[in-house]
Amino acid sequence: MLEERYKTLTQTEVKEAMKNNDVVLLDVRTEDEYFDVSLKETINIPLNELEERAEELDKNKTYITFCRSGIRSKTAALILMEKGFGKVFNSQEGILTWK
Repeated sequence: MLEERYKTLTQTEVKEAMKNNDVVLLDVRTEDEYFDVSLKETINIPLNELEERAEELDKNKTYITFCRSGIRSKTAALILMEKGFGKVFNSQEGILTWK
């Protein structure tokens, strides 16, 4: 089962992981949400585009998915794993807690 292959990280764990250059914070909110409030160290691929745009991402990197509140990011983590990404994490907290 794919849910067992990724780990959900707390905000503290995400911040610690971001010290590694191979880690990418993937924001899967809509473009409007992203432009309203975003973190400078993220890339944005909306969840509804992720399946078709996954090839834009480097499979050698580690990805931490996040969204507004932490629900869409779980789906994003599963999509990446289905696409063959080996190092995928889900942020427990969404952008609402990063303010």
